[in-house]
Amino acid sequence: MSSTADEETILAIVADQQKAWNRGDAERFGVRFHEEGSFTNILGDVFHGRTAFIERHDFIFRTVFHGSNAALSIRRIHLPVDDAAIVDIDSALTGYAGLPAGASAPADGILRTSLLEVFIKNGDGWWIAAFHNVDIKPRRA
Repeated sequence: MSSTADEETILAIVADQQKAWNRGDAERFGVRFHEEGSFTNILGDVFHGRTAFIERHDFIFRTVFHGSNAALSIRRIHLPVDDAAIVDIDSALTGYAGLPAGASAPADGILRTSLLEVFIKNGDGWWIAAFHNVDIKPRRA
């Protein structure tokens, strides 16, 4: 597969993640998360494995992020080798019920994060091996 086709596949996976988030569908959100993947949330909590990834998202979709909408905008796809991709994503979250303790949003109420996803490719396609999400703090004067 060429890098253009690989990039198109990754774009489609991220678009599917956005749709799944906006439906509150944790199973679909985690469908391309690697069985042994690493997940760090905006609070710095670390989880490992697809099951934990899906369970954590199911919890937040039912609680603080119930009814929220995510806009995921890919800033960069870097393919350093044929079977790995580093994907930088800007995320903007609106319509949430609340924020977890320790997270904050600016006055406009949009929770912005910088999401880094590391993809690996094997015989059955591209998988998210690492998902590292950091909330962007409001700038200090």
